[in-house]
Amino acid sequence: MVRVGIIGAGSNATAHGKYFRNQSRAKVVAVADPVFERAGALAELCGARPVCDYADFLPDVDAVVISSPNFLHCQQAVACAQAGKHIYCEKPMGLSATEASRIADAVQVANVRSVVGFSVRFGPSVQGFLGLHEQGAFGDILSIWSRRMFYMDPAKTVGWRKDHGQSGGLLLEVNLHELDWMMALGGPVESVSARTRAIEPTSPRSNDHLWVTLHFAKGAIGTHEGSWLTAMPSYFKGIHGTLGGACTDEWGNKLFYAKVGQNREEMPATPAFDLRGHFLDCIELGVSPVADVRWGLKVMLVAEAIFRSAQSGQVEKVEVAAPERRAQISVVLPKENACGLPITR
Repeated sequence: MVRVGIIGAGSNATAHGKYFRNQSRAKVVAVADPVFERAGALAELCGARPVCDYADFLPDVDAVVISSPNFLHCQQAVACAQAGKHIYCEKPMGLSATEASRIADAVQVANVRSVVGFSVRFGPSVQGFLGLHEQGAFGDILSIWSRRMFYMDPAKTVGWRKDHGQSGGLLLEVNLHELDWMMALGGPVESVSARTRAIEPTSPRSNDHLWVTLHFAKGAIGTHEGSWLTAMPSYFKGIHGTLGGACTDEWGNKLFYAKVGQNREEMPATPAFDLRGHFLDCIELGVSPVADVRWGLKVMLVAEAIFRSAQSGQVEKVEVAAPERRAQISVVLPKENACGLPITR
């Protein structure tokens, strides 16, 4: 049985806790959150032990679910990997490609399993896209598009999510999911052209709105528009190929497919992929992860190119990850609890 520790006690962490609580091959051992009352509430739900400091439960677990604020992911993931723990890390892998690289290095050196929580790719609509692609239904992919736009009331947004320096703004907090699924279908991205807009910019990386063009190495073009301050919400996705194309409805719930020259037809719903169960398979059965930290680093490298393009106003090449390094990364685990600092996700 895989002993699981959860870092964070917010809504995402609660969903993880409920899942692993109901698995016969996993047990939630502890929940860590600096606000002890929140840790206690989730721990009680899971039959686990609440702690303020995740370092306190590391000796007692096999795997860690990192569901804390984005700015803490790098430090926590590296520390957990160095302690020999398998890692399920919510996206993003830190706030930069540099932080993502540190996580990837630490996981490689420790030889532990990893999964990054790119949940959108494993939902029914994108799984339907991937199934059609595997069947050759698109032929050569010519274009991929994504629109993920919604309204998040700034007056009701508090804490770290409101601070783009801690969240990474719309791109890293939410719409990184869109880069992930588009890359899963289109393959490696060679270059990007991007613009961003922030209502109250505090740094060149601040972003509330995104307009991105992706140039895939295989020749396809990807376009993405994103906002969390839009008057017209939309979750539309689509693919166009030499043999056929597919798209969702406006809300991303229904999936349609059409061969070239024929009318589109609604496709049967494709089951979602169980990413958490897959994480257990990676640990217990040695299954190769479908979205590990090496993949997460590739997605972050595209995000970095988007930030650079938005600042330069030019097309920016996506950097190739540096050769894998085996240098040890020094991380000092806290010796004392720091109760009271909210890190809930």
